[in-house]
Amino acid sequence: MSDETQLKIGKLSQELASLREQRDSFKKDAKQWAEKRDVVHKQLRDLRLEATNTRERRDAVNSKVKALKTQRDRNRALIREKNGEIRQLQEKLKLLAGKKPNQAASILRREKERIEWEIQTTSLTLQEEKPLVEKADQLRVQLNIYQKLDDAKEKLTKLQNKIKIMDEEAKSLHTQLSELAQLSQELHNKMIETINKAKTLQTEADNHHLIFLQNKQKSQKIHREYTEVEKKVKTLKKELAETEEKEKMLQQQEARKKFKAKVLKKLKQGKKLTLEEFKLLEGEETI
Repeated sequence: MSDETQLKIGKLSQELASLREQRDSFKKDAKQWAEKRDVVHKQLRDLRLEATNTRERRDAVNSKVKALKTQRDRNRALIREKNGEIRQLQEKLKLLAGKKPNQAASILRREKERIEWEIQTTSLTLQEEKPLVEKADQLRVQLNIYQKLDDAKEKLTKLQNKIKIMDEEAKSLHTQLSELAQLSQELHNKMIETINKAKTLQTEADNHHLIFLQNKQKSQKIHREYTEVEKKVKTLKKELAETEEKEKMLQQQEARKKFKAKVLKKLKQGKKLTLEEFKLLEGEETI
């Protein structure tokens, strides 16, 4: 029985060693896959942060684009308004040009000043003064046409210069918008590329995690088997120890019985007993 139990324990111990090796191998593999997964997760966090930063930069650029478009539209509306004013001035200049006197403004001004000086410095009757006053008024009306022409031309020049400046500003806005729109598209493409990389890495991380779980589950399953076999070994060892203890006790009892028989025989033969033999007999009688 003892030998059979020893044989069972030996076989189970070999099984334990094999299970331990398998369990530790799966645990090691699980740890390695977990480390790979964690490395990919770190890369994922970095990519997601990069995508977020890129999105924020793109959105900031888009905000500038929106503001510049608003400014451009306002500029275009103002240019249309000024062009309308220019057309009105051009029409006004055409009308004034049709009323333009034949004589130059300088000649008309000198003639007007001469008549006004004559009226102021010469004693004239009302009848004599009246045609001069009328002539001066006519000259004033003619000079007023020249003044209106000059004012309209000056205003037209100012408007044209302003539109020229606004056109330059519009070109600058268009250049800025084109550059920013290109930058926005580049940032958007970069963000999409980063997101796609993150998706690929997420799949990789998920696969690593799946393999990690599979190895962990295998390790746990084998550990449960190991625990069961270990319990069996402990039970068998306990049974073996108890059996050996019983056998030892039986052997001791048998040896004692034989020794006692020997002592009793010696006693019957009238031989002298040793102290140990005497204690044995004394102990048996007490019992």
